[in-house]
Amino acid sequence: MEPDELEAGVTPAAERPEDPNRDFTLAHYREILERIAASHGTLSFGEAVPLGRRLLERERFVLMRHDVEFSLDDAVAMAEADYAAGVHSTFFLQLGSDYNVFEPEEAERVRRLLALGHDLGFHYDVRPLERSGTDPAALARRMIDLMEAFFATEIRAASPHMPMRSGRLLEIPGVIDAYDPLYFSDIKYVSDSTQRWREGVVTSLLDRHDRIQLLTHEYLWSEEGHGFDVQLLREAARKFERLRQRAEENILRYREGLRLRAVRDRELRDRLGRRS
Repeated sequence: MEPDELEAGVTPAAERPEDPNRDFTLAHYREILERIAASHGTLSFGEAVPLGRRLLERERFVLMRHDVEFSLDDAVAMAEADYAAGVHSTFFLQLGSDYNVFEPEEAERVRRLLALGHDLGFHYDVRPLERSGTDPAALARRMIDLMEAFFATEIRAASPHMPMRSGRLLEIPGVIDAYDPLYFSDIKYVSDSTQRWREGVVTSLLDRHDRIQLLTHEYLWSEEGHGFDVQLLREAARKFERLRQRAEENILRYREGLRLRAVRDRELRDRLGRRS
């Protein structure tokens, strides 16, 4: 780690920083929600998209967006904070990320987001879609269809991963993009990207902007207020522990399968014989 990164405050926080711009504790996030709910009110993309440009007729609001990069555990923590504050948000999920929304444990976390009254968006990295050899927008649409069917929900919005790096947005049929001018230019855009508010923490902007899109990232916020480096390493340790437990379960299952192989082979032959 470079010295400027250490100076920038990516090490664990022993206590809440006095500077709110450097405070990424969940306690601070809950305070942010209280301030937003009191002064502006909130909308999810699921609520905003059907309004079209009539969205701008609303006097004051914050459009709540979470791009989930690494941890569905941390996404659920933010979703519960949103719910407690009476806030509906959209959680933009990836396929092919550090998490797999179709694994049983992870799927339960996604269903928890929905049970809390939030909606799902599609978070995509344009580069692997372009490397697929097919139309990336059509492929993204098929991925959305799969998520909608699996979780019995409707996805109305998509957001690109690191759009400044890729330089491309996809025009995906049936969904709007979070960087459409209606949501990015016509209203104020605020992001917590890499724990650096470009113009100050969002609460410092509430008096100056009536309509805001607020983008947050789950891995940047924790009860302890860790820096993103600690958060990512902690998530890696959690994933390793889950993989280790799964490996132990598979070892036991395979050993039991070997012990019973002769019996199960005979049972399988009997079943197939009856079908024929």
